[in-house]
Amino acid sequence: MHLYNVKGNFWGGNGIVGAQVPLGAGIAFALKYLKKPNVCLTAFGDGAANQGQVYESYNMAHLDKYPCIFLVENNLFAMGTPVERGSSTKFFYSRGDYIPGIQFDGMNVLMAREVGKFARQYALEKGPILIEALTYRYKGHSMSDPEITYRTKTDVDEVRKSRDPIFQVHQWLVSNNLATEDELTEIEQSIKKQVAEAVHFAANAEKPSRPDLYTDVYQKQPTFTRGVELSNP
Repeated sequence: MHLYNVKGNFWGGNGIVGAQVPLGAGIAFALKYLKKPNVCLTAFGDGAANQGQVYESYNMAHLDKYPCIFLVENNLFAMGTPVERGSSTKFFYSRGDYIPGIQFDGMNVLMAREVGKFARQYALEKGPILIEALTYRYKGHSMSDPEITYRTKTDVDEVRKSRDPIFQVHQWLVSNNLATEDELTEIEQSIKKQVAEAVHFAANAEKPSRPDLYTDVYQKQPTFTRGVELSNP
């Protein structure tokens, strides 16, 4: 949740629902202030879209024309509550009011690419834009989510068969003679191998030491922190 990569311009997530939205608007402000030809893509879900700080961010971004793309990833269920039970309107792309919005099929990689290209250019030239990706979450929100109280297994299977983005790309590549089934199978097996190696590394890695609790937390390691004891028992 709190992974960051400064060199890659990736500023991570946030433990507070929707709190990454004002942070994204702040980054976009910094880009404009420093006159950098970049935009900030600020992503959040349909559940977070109901948070008050989201609309405060819209307002500030529009006032000073921050180069910010607000991306709502609408997977229809938030943490487990269907959109129609948790939102007064399911059209999140229109909630920007004074900010233009676009709704698109987030399961279609080509459509997502084109919308992204347009949104980036718009944000650079005119300021914030709101885009809503209609997508779907196959698994429960967390390990404690049985995912059977708000949908059925049949619903999930139907989406997998009709809208799955990876399956769609697979079909396009084969039908347009851009790749063969064998080539795609080889790529898939290679990816599975990488994942298996990463899982094995994580499962067999040594447990971090207590001083590691300080790693990348403070610029300078403190000599004392109240309530924290790092000495071995």
